[in-house]
Amino acid sequence: MKRLLNYMMFIGIAIAAISCAEPEEPTASQQIVGTWVVSEYYVSGQSGGTNIIEKLVIERDENFIMEDDNGVLTVGQWSADDAALTLTPTEGSAITLSIVTLTRDKGHFIQNLSSPVIGDVEIRYLMNNLGERDYGFNPNNSDEFLD
Repeated sequence: MKRLLNYMMFIGIAIAAISCAEPEEPTASQQIVGTWVVSEYYVSGQSGGTNIIEKLVIERDENFIMEDDNGVLTVGQWSADDAALTLTPTEGSAITLSIVTLTRDKGHFIQNLSSPVIGDVEIRYLMNNLGERDYGFNPNNSDEFLD
């Protein structure tokens, strides 16, 4: 009987210790995974203009697939911290998106571009995360992708 009371006391203390633990905030790397679709964008403070990113698929294995408004796909590796998401394509230069706000469902990102032709341009993206999924592949027709 004494053994049973000791076990019950031990279990009670363990449950109390676990329930008092503070939950950890998810990191940007944990929240960023999924299929992000642009809901709104603003170019240098104005709605409209050139939309660079249309859809962004961030995979757990640190690979990404980005689709622009012309339907061009770019693939590569990604990394994230609390301040920025960096996309490093297999060809071309890295793209840095500053993170303004980020949850598992919504994100607000800023991309700063600079060139002699266009000058300094800031693009703000408001994106929705659709979650992890099959990237629009239609299993009924292997040649067709869904939007």
